[in-house]
Amino acid sequence: MSPVPGMTSLAESGVAHVVVEDLHRAELTEEDQHHLGAVRRLRTGDAITLGDGQGRWRVALLRETGRSRGKACIQIDFSGEIFQETRQEPPIVVGFCLPSLDRAGWALQKMTELGVDQIHLLYSKFSSVRKSGLETDGNDLKKLARVIREAGMQSRSPFLPTLFPIESLESFVEMYPGCGVCTQGGTDALELGVPTVVGPEGGFIHSELELFSRRFGLGRNILRSETAAVVVSGILSVRRLGLLL
Repeated sequence: MSPVPGMTSLAESGVAHVVVEDLHRAELTEEDQHHLGAVRRLRTGDAITLGDGQGRWRVALLRETGRSRGKACIQIDFSGEIFQETRQEPPIVVGFCLPSLDRAGWALQKMTELGVDQIHLLYSKFSSVRKSGLETDGNDLKKLARVIREAGMQSRSPFLPTLFPIESLESFVEMYPGCGVCTQGGTDALELGVPTVVGPEGGFIHSELELFSRRFGLGRNILRSETAAVVVSGILSVRRLGLLL
């Protein structure tokens, strides 16, 4: 059963969305309960959707089970089947040379809303963020993963991008030999299916640029890293939908 008759996608649901790990045994975190109960002011019997971030989602009904420390305790009752949405092709893969962590979080939020499939955190000569904390299981990496989860819930996206721990430009190019880079003076147009690196506003040193066979241009002006990441993500996302030539 879907919350809206004739609904064919999660984005059409029009109700609050929560990302969970298991659609069969989903539990709401304290933060989720606070958002649904105190912020959204939902009550027993109201519908929400639950998704796993991998295209699967289902409808659930809220049920208050009492109060703890003045806050409503909310559980969920499943309602109906599990839906599976098809992932769009080709995947959008972005390598992002990080600015400050706050600016990076803003960019990742927007890339999630736009439907980017993979985000690789990169460091280069002029990237400004430290690498510590962005490795596997690092606290800063977990913080950015939470930003992605919240953005996916806000935008009701059935898919969340895969976030990769920080790595070098060289490692990214080794993984994607045909990738391209956005750079001032680039003359190539963005291409669907080509992994794209967004660098720091300070640019790249010569040896870094030499890693890439494609150099994409984004206009005459020098863009902030997060601005360039959103421009790239937006162009590729809309083009993938066939709405931009």
